[in-house]
Amino acid sequence: MKYAMDVKVNVKPVFSNLVHSDWWEGPCRVGVREEGTPEFERRVGKEQFQTWREELLANLDLTRCNLMEPAYLEFNESFTVRDSEFDKLAPDAHEVDLYLITYRVPGIERLGKPISMINLGPTPIDLIAYYRELGLDAYMAHDYQEYNAILTNLQVKKAVAGTKILILSNCEQTPASVNTSCSDLVGLFKRYGIRNNRIDFRQIMKYFDAVPADDGIRREARELVEGAEKSGVSEEYVCNDLRLFHAVRRMMEDYDCNAFTIPCKELCASRLPQEHKFVPCMTHSLNKDDRIPSACEEDLAVWMAMMMMMYLTRQSVFMGNPVLVLKGSKTPEQLGMPKLLTQPGVAFDRDVLEIHHAVPVRKMNGYGRPPQAYELAPFTTQGWGTHYHVDMGETPDQVVTFGRFNRAGTKMMVAVGRTLGCEFRPVYCSPAVYYDVEGGAREFRQALANGGYGHHQAVVYGNHVKALQELGKVVGFQVEYFH
Repeated sequence: MKYAMDVKVNVKPVFSNLVHSDWWEGPCRVGVREEGTPEFERRVGKEQFQTWREELLANLDLTRCNLMEPAYLEFNESFTVRDSEFDKLAPDAHEVDLYLITYRVPGIERLGKPISMINLGPTPIDLIAYYRELGLDAYMAHDYQEYNAILTNLQVKKAVAGTKILILSNCEQTPASVNTSCSDLVGLFKRYGIRNNRIDFRQIMKYFDAVPADDGIRREARELVEGAEKSGVSEEYVCNDLRLFHAVRRMMEDYDCNAFTIPCKELCASRLPQEHKFVPCMTHSLNKDDRIPSACEEDLAVWMAMMMMMYLTRQSVFMGNPVLVLKGSKTPEQLGMPKLLTQPGVAFDRDVLEIHHAVPVRKMNGYGRPPQAYELAPFTTQGWGTHYHVDMGETPDQVVTFGRFNRAGTKMMVAVGRTLGCEFRPVYCSPAVYYDVEGGAREFRQALANGGYGHHQAVVYGNHVKALQELGKVVGFQVEYFH
């Protein structure tokens, strides 16, 4: 599978050297004669070119970018770069995502590629403003820290454009439980380059039937059970959920997809889960911990936020239902479907936000960090439907960022919270995590409703509000910060 997160920004360094035809001094040039000859300027320029190459290798974030072979270009006081010099850029121009220039390269704008500079002087202010006015993407950084942040955003943008989601759907315009899911798939492609295959979810059963509970599946199931601190699911039932996971991955391979979602209510109503004793929860958890954005309930609005967060932070992301726990209450007051909410184990002295779902992940600390401990729990009272229990309250006052896109896929609401605790429940959507929300849990829910965003929240460890705001400017979405 081609993981979207693995792409890199192809950066082409271009060192431009102004070599004068002779020595003189004037209103834009001063210096002694021996330092103003063409020979001296050419020699010093080529020495600086080599130094710059080494500096780039030492300072650029090479996990986000691919440093292409630097090019050395000359021009004289005509301030025109000759075509013979531009020819040096031709062989790999089709691979370039971003040119990094040291100084002016008159005419480079005709290549139609994004341009960047790292410089403390006045020149980048002039050039970047000029290129942007022409309609090009152009970026200025004062140092390598700023430049690596730009590279991160451009790498995420490229990863998003390389994402193709397998949508197993009931093929209605919106899923039954998420009216605010992004329904404009053409718009997502035009805006971000996100492609999709939207297919009747029943088609997954052909793949499921083709995955037998063989020795390989049983070995995986045994390893999951033995690796758990506690398990309430039989190895046989774990095998069923692993068969679904591998069925999904095989279908993703067939359709060249690297992201996933499936509806819940429609899948449940088909009774296929009851017949085959599986739920999609473990599939989502395993996908996300394998760097694949994977969302419940065909909710593309939360999937968009999840994808942006995963690609930006390189951390796995929890998602779930946001419930208001009233001050002083241990009983959620809920009309309509009270059995779907479980009372909290504790009461709080203020309104707090509960987020619950059966899709926790083990790599919220980062893909390069050790995975978190887990338990295995059943989703159903019959004992089947494997999902993780991960204690997201293990670090007191863990700072988190919440996020969700609007229905149009053009805006993302973000907020910051702190973890108050985590509870495991015997069945259904669990764990439940309690959060304080900056700006208030009650007010946050109102903002989600009144702003046209909707319910499910993507949750990532750390405060990433500023980074997401900067990302939005590059990728092309607005960020509304609730606080």
